[in-house]
Amino acid sequence: MPFDLEQYRRDAEAFLAALEDEAYRHFSGQKSVCDFAAVYDRFADLFTQTAIDELDRLYASARDDEKRRLAYLLAFAVDGYMGAETRHLSDEIANAESRATITVDGEEIGLRAAPVVMANEPDRERRRRIEEARLAAIAAELNPLLDRQWRCCHELARGLGREHYLDLYGEVRGIDYFALQAKAEAFLHDTAALYERTMDRLSRERLGIPLSELRYADLPYLWRAPSYDDVFTASGLIPTLGRMLTDMGIDLESQANVHLDTEVREGKTPRAFCSPVRVPDEIHLVVYPQGGQDDYSALLHEAGHTEHFAHVPADLPFEYRLLGDNAVTEAFAFLFDHLMLNRAWLARYLGFTECDEYVRFATVSDLFYLRRYAAKLAYETEFHVCDGSLDGLAETYRRRLSQALMIDVPAESYLADIDAGLYVASYLRAWMLEGALRMMLQDRFGWEWFTDPGAGAFVKRLWGLGQKFTAEQLLLKNDGGMLGTDQIVHHIERILGR
Repeated sequence: MPFDLEQYRRDAEAFLAALEDEAYRHFSGQKSVCDFAAVYDRFADLFTQTAIDELDRLYASARDDEKRRLAYLLAFAVDGYMGAETRHLSDEIANAESRATITVDGEEIGLRAAPVVMANEPDRERRRRIEEARLAAIAAELNPLLDRQWRCCHELARGLGREHYLDLYGEVRGIDYFALQAKAEAFLHDTAALYERTMDRLSRERLGIPLSELRYADLPYLWRAPSYDDVFTASGLIPTLGRMLTDMGIDLESQANVHLDTEVREGKTPRAFCSPVRVPDEIHLVVYPQGGQDDYSALLHEAGHTEHFAHVPADLPFEYRLLGDNAVTEAFAFLFDHLMLNRAWLARYLGFTECDEYVRFATVSDLFYLRRYAAKLAYETEFHVCDGSLDGLAETYRRRLSQALMIDVPAESYLADIDAGLYVASYLRAWMLEGALRMMLQDRFGWEWFTDPGAGAFVKRLWGLGQKFTAEQLLLKNDGGMLGTDQIVHHIERILGR
């Protein structure tokens, strides 16, 4: 039977809707058992080696826009092939994590909830005990499953005729991971002294200890920053988002395609997330209102995704609405959550005028995560060329991240701290794109760009492109130059100094 490309596209869109709906229901706490395998089973014909070969053949002879669409569709097919072949393991991992509990000082804590408990625990020794129990649970209950999953993915990549997983994804994503790693390592070098100085100062001010004594278990509490809770209240979370969007010309309450889920449910993941079930017709923004600056940052980040997907035209080709370069949607998410570093935004929406200390704190946090992801990329480029045992990579993970963060990072997370398809590269490229877009908006429309109708129109125009263009292409098409870390460093040094 000849390969029907248009039917493949229709089935691919239906699959993504079903998969995203399953994820939304499970992680929002409406469905206790995650069953991704059933979704893959319904669409088994999408993810065969034959389908990949057919798409590869069509791609080779295609031109112009059709070639771009087929490139995105081929990447989708490879992702789906990996997911289909490991679908039962993925369910087992998600369900094991959902069910897992730890017991500390006689208290039972859900594994997913442990970081939240640590973030709100002022007793340093109790944080350490929770972290030790959490890591033991990861090592015992998740790592054996994750090891099987990643070994399988690496074997599948070789089965597709590529030397290794990194080679496969470099080809289908069109990304030179080693060139990106060189940029990331230059960033680590250039910001090392600034990071060490500002992180040490922050640790002394907030925890009373120098950076050299800071433990990984202290980080959730450090970044939680409860001293700012009177500004970032749980009750103000959604109204703040609504007022900001109104200033940008968006009425959140009248967006029929945006569904805001703020209900408190058992099993609901504590961090906000966006589920684009049908783009642009059904987008879920899921929130577990708790208050605190991290809660606001997470909501703004996911609202950036939500509004991006909600503003994509319905008649845009499927590949540009749901596929493409995820660094683009991540950049829009960062554009929103980095408003937390904007003094004018803090004053306007939260009445937070004496905010210099907070802005410095949030910028150090941003620098921390940038350095963390730069180190993760170096680790993952090594991880994904591995042929055989993964055991020795635990120490590589610990060494890479510990050097970048100047804290002893536990090795137990060496498998859990990896997203499929080298998504770490999407985050790093998104940070670079967002840094350039933020500078562009501030230069053209001022520090309060989010209140300027012209800026709102500019951002909506970018949203309306979906993910047709890669991060690099989108920046060039808007006269932003080449993707790099210069703008990121500029934003950080403007607040923290050199």
